[in-house]
Amino acid sequence: MDSGLYMPGKIQEDRFNKIKDVLASESPEAIPHRLMSLLEVFDHFKIDIAVTGESGAGKSSLINAILRLNPDDTGAAPTGAVETTKQATMYQHPNLPHVRLWDLPGMGTPTFASKSYVKTMNFDLYDMFMVVISERVRENNMLLIDEIEQRKKPFYFIRTKIDNDVRRKKTKFSQIRALDQMRQDCEKYLKEKKLDTHVFLVSSHDTEKYEMQKLMDTFKDEISQLRAEVFSDFLDKMLHGGWIKARYATNHIQQTGKLETEDITALQDMYKRTGFGAAKVSAVLEALSHFQLDVAVLGETGSGASTLVNALIGLKNEECGGASASISNPAMSLGYPDVRFWDISGIEGVMDYSMYEMKQVLNYYDFFIIIVSDWQKARHLKLAKAVEELRKHYLLVQTKIDCHLHTLSDVFCDETEIIDELRAQYTQELQMAKLSEQQMFLINSLDRCAFDFVGLESALSSDLNTVRTSAFAYYIARTVKKPK
Repeated sequence: MDSGLYMPGKIQEDRFNKIKDVLASESPEAIPHRLMSLLEVFDHFKIDIAVTGESGAGKSSLINAILRLNPDDTGAAPTGAVETTKQATMYQHPNLPHVRLWDLPGMGTPTFASKSYVKTMNFDLYDMFMVVISERVRENNMLLIDEIEQRKKPFYFIRTKIDNDVRRKKTKFSQIRALDQMRQDCEKYLKEKKLDTHVFLVSSHDTEKYEMQKLMDTFKDEISQLRAEVFSDFLDKMLHGGWIKARYATNHIQQTGKLETEDITALQDMYKRTGFGAAKVSAVLEALSHFQLDVAVLGETGSGASTLVNALIGLKNEECGGASASISNPAMSLGYPDVRFWDISGIEGVMDYSMYEMKQVLNYYDFFIIIVSDWQKARHLKLAKAVEELRKHYLLVQTKIDCHLHTLSDVFCDETEIIDELRAQYTQELQMAKLSEQQMFLINSLDRCAFDFVGLESALSSDLNTVRTSAFAYYIARTVKKPK
């Protein structure tokens, strides 16, 4: 392995140049702490999505579908033919911890008349809207959209109960023609107002059909950027908008619980001390959203490093593209966005380096999966200690566990007994080595459902989310001050 290996940039050049410009006056030593303090506050920031529309349009059923809950499940939004939502009710998104969905009461009822609805619901509190309609576009729907547009807030236009509409139209049209007509009906009104937004045709009761999955995927893809924009806009008003705007913005954030008071104070103090304002924050968040995290899978020759990489990115060895990752060519997967997996097989070659040289090589990467293949030579222990000295994180994996079970089947008669014995042995070895990581994942890379593979993927996803901020902060500090 060449310690001078080439690592492609982690951030696109235009975004990197922007963040380099805004940090030009910062001390390299201060950058990591400053960025991590900022991003810690941002990690607490909540974004609020209002689900609104006329009474009976299916707003609560849509929320349950997004939450993947049945109407009778604990925590589900109440549904029914009569008006069931009497006040704005918050539901935490199950997979997006920073996202709060708000089920607003229906518009156009005796309790919530159309003329006073927007003021009563206080649309200014929300960052984005899902406007829900059923059967056809009505005047109230367009009134809602006008109010949202005046506030320059994004929205989705969602037509629900599509399954009912398709059944009614089946005698006249094919399903494709019926859906096409429904979409045209929705888009007609949007085009008249020169609005360009997503239109989704969904059934909250038959979520496998129509566009429910498309709605969820689109929302997941777009919400991170929106959250960054809302956060930057809040900072701009709080720090640069004058006393009245600053007071309003701060009260708004506290009223909605988007941030705690101490987080707001931390942002104000950071700006007073360093001038780290909205423009810098916007550049930082934009760069972070495109930051590539590099994961090295370290294994000796024949340890199964390539097979493990392929399993993690969802490829079988015989498939096109299998075993494509290498020390010079990373593999990527939609399951791990903005993560590059590097297959570093033949790691025994690194063992010939001094500890200093080995750490120089390993320092190119942000996270490590260390494969254990030979307990006698214990190369994995040396690698783990080198990674710990770099203050980086890793996971330990024993591959080909099915082969170990076969080898030991003559000694033990029960597979569970073999697994328990191996775990006890490995735990003792790791404790004796005094490593910070005491867990060993036992896997068969050819079967992602067997042994500890699911647990490995869960731990990997969690750990990558944890290290992303610090990896980004130290990478920026190292690179913005590099001489040309």
